Amino acid sequence: ARGEKEPAGPISSKELARENLPGSVPVVVATGDGTFAALLESDLYSAREFSAMQLGHAASDAAVLVAQSAAQINTASWQTPWRVLLFGRSPGDLLVSATPLNLAAECRLPDPSWVKPGKTMWDWRAHGYKAGEFQYGINTGSYLRFIHFAASNNVQYFLMDDLWFKRASAGHIDASPEVDVPEIMRVARERGVKVLLYYDRNKGDVGDEALFPLLSSLGAAGTKYGFMGNKAEFTRTAIELAARHHLLIDFHDSPCPMTGVERTMPNAITREYCHAQQDSRRAFSPTSFLKMAMVNALTGPLDQANGSFGLNGINAGERQRGPKARNSYNSTVVSEAARVLVIFSGLISLPDAPEEYAKKADLFEFIRRLPPATWDDTKIINSQIGKCITTARRSGDEWFVGSVINETGGELQIPLDFLTPGVNYDATFYEDAPDSHYINNREAYRVRQGSVTQTDTLKPKLAPGGGHCVWIRPRTTF
Repeated sequence: ARGEKEPAGPISSKELARENLPGSVPVVVATGDGTFAALLESDLYSAREFSAMQLGHAASDAAVLVAQSAAQINTASWQTPWRVLLFGRSPGDLLVSATPLNLAAECRLPDPSWVKPGKTMWDWRAHGYKAGEFQYGINTGSYLRFIHFAASNNVQYFLMDDLWFKRASAGHIDASPEVDVPEIMRVARERGVKVLLYYDRNKGDVGDEALFPLLSSLGAAGTKYGFMGNKAEFTRTAIELAARHHLLIDFHDSPCPMTGVERTMPNAITREYCHAQQDSRRAFSPTSFLKMAMVNALTGPLDQANGSFGLNGINAGERQRGPKARNSYNSTVVSEAARVLVIFSGLISLPDAPEEYAKKADLFEFIRRLPPATWDDTKIINSQIGKCITTARRSGDEWFVGSVINETGGELQIPLDFLTPGVNYDATFYEDAPDSHYINNREAYRVRQGSVTQTDTLKPKLAPGGGHCVWIRPRTTF
């Protein structure tokens, strides 16, 4: 992996010597016998003297990888992170392995019941969107629209991103004049929506000891902390200070890949250890998504901001912070819905304007029905790096299944043998239309109802760059 960049590869062992290292964990290896292996680390949080592992060339042989960790050891007693090697018959086997999580230290919060995962509306990529005469921007009216939509659509949070404040100084934040923070918090409380506030030091440094109690006093339930990079010591401290004030924390922009920390400190709800869609005003391709979904995702929850529905408007340049290159956000709207499920995150960021989700309410139902990022079981049914993935997740007796395919498209086989034998299920299928295409017809889709059992195998045809979703629940009889 390469942090917020697309993972390098595939690279043969002969080509490895020419690769520009150092690189970051994880590394995924396809062996000659059809099995897969991954190298990563766990419990860096507890190894307080260490920074994140980096990968470099061996001095004796540039085709050999070596793991390197910077450390500052000043005590007689210290702890190393775990070095983890995973093995499986498919990339999906690596993704569902609980080993990296179980190697992390047990929960250190005395009472973690206040940590609530969920979905969040997010304003940043919607700026400039026009809904009739109204145009979204950095102002109270825009933020309230997100909150009202969240309250009506099983979305637990609203994230106010950068520029809600105009300057910061030691122990103090000045809100932008168009942003009435007390009013936003009042309405959010009334509607049952929690607010997350973005912060970085570019407009001044509050000081982290003061920052977290200040955010809490404003009514925030958490923060997205930006532009601190792969700094393990900062990351540990920020997580601890946030927890002290009952705040969730999400790290933006090439953060430290602290695998397993969500077990030890559950308020470390997600992190942007990937290229988040449209970040730096660049869009990633279907192939790139399918690499990150099976490489970067091995490190834990990812804040990747999938789920844009207004793909035509985004590609036409109608958003102030959409991709700089026109017609570069290449996906189908069903693939976007599927990606929301495929990428695990304790906080699922929904990046589009509420009106775009309302226009496609029958498709948004798949996202609206998702539980708040807690799952009882996960199966990876198809997994080929850069080609396709099918993920099935269970909550109670309901299953949600999402598939994504690369630019080639094609038919996938999805055996439903994970369902309970002898039970009849109702299923809602969210599908690419017959003429959907990731460049030429991004927003075409169809929704249909059906029934399935444990003996069935689905054979959906996915458009080039497309996707497929299914919501499965036991048949209700009256």
